[in-house]
Amino acid sequence: MRKIIPILIALVAFMGSVAAQSSEKPDFKASCPSGQVLYYKIVDDGEVHLWFNNEAPELLGGHITVPRTVKYQGRKYVVSGVGDGAFANCIRIQGIELPTTVLSIGSKGFYRCTALRVVQLPKSLTTIGSQAFEGCTSLIDVVIPNSVVELGEEVFKDCSSIRHFVLSRALTEIPDGAFQGCSSVTDYIIPEQVTRFGCHAFDGHEKLVYMTFLGSVPPEPACGEPFSREVTLYVASRLFDAYKASTEWGQYPIKVL
Repeated sequence: MRKIIPILIALVAFMGSVAAQSSEKPDFKASCPSGQVLYYKIVDDGEVHLWFNNEAPELLGGHITVPRTVKYQGRKYVVSGVGDGAFANCIRIQGIELPTTVLSIGSKGFYRCTALRVVQLPKSLTTIGSQAFEGCTSLIDVVIPNSVVELGEEVFKDCSSIRHFVLSRALTEIPDGAFQGCSSVTDYIIPEQVTRFGCHAFDGHEKLVYMTFLGSVPPEPACGEPFSREVTLYVASRLFDAYKASTEWGQYPIKVL
C-alpha cells in the first residue's frame, strides 16, 4: 500500500497539470505537411503555440513535420512554440521536426511519448521546459542546439535509450534531475560556461565511462557526488591542477585531453 500511494499522488498531480492546461481550449486545428491534425493556441499577435490535443492524444502518431506558419480565418500565424503538455502521452509519435520559428518548448511538451525516436530541435530554440522529454524511452541521440540557454528540471529524465547528448555551448548549469535515469549514456562533453550541476542530474548512469570538461572553473555539484568515482574526467592540460585540487573532483581519476 505504501508503494502505491506515491504513484497515485504523482498520477493525480500530472492529471491535474494536464487538466489545468487543457481547460484553456485550443483556438483551432489544422493539418500539417506530414498529414496529421495539430492543435494551436493564439498566444500573441500573429503567433501561435502547439497546444494540447484534447481529442484522444493516442490517435496522433507517425513522423510529424510541424509547419512554420498556419492559417486561420484568413490570417497567417507563425508557430513560435510548443505549449505545456502539447504532446504529452502521445504514445504513437515516432519522430518530430520543429521549424526554425519555434523558440520554446513548454514543460511536459513531449512527456512520455514512449515511441518517439527522433526529434529535430531547431537552431532558433532558446528554452526547453521542465520534464519536456521525461519518459521518452525510445529516444536515441539528442542534439541540443547552441541557441538553447536554459533547460528545465528533469527535462530528459528516464530517457533510457539515449546514447549521446550534444549539449548547447550556451548552458551555464545542468538543472536538477536533467539527465536522471539516462542509463545508456556513456559520456558527456560539458560546455565551458557550465558552473553548476543540479541535484540528481546524472543519477542512474550505469554505463557512464567518462566526462569531458571544457570550462576553466570546475562545476559545483549541488548535492554531493554527481556520479560514480569510477568515471574518468578529461580536462585541458592547463586545468589539470585546478581540477585535482578541487574538493568535489580531486578524488576522481583525471586525465589530460
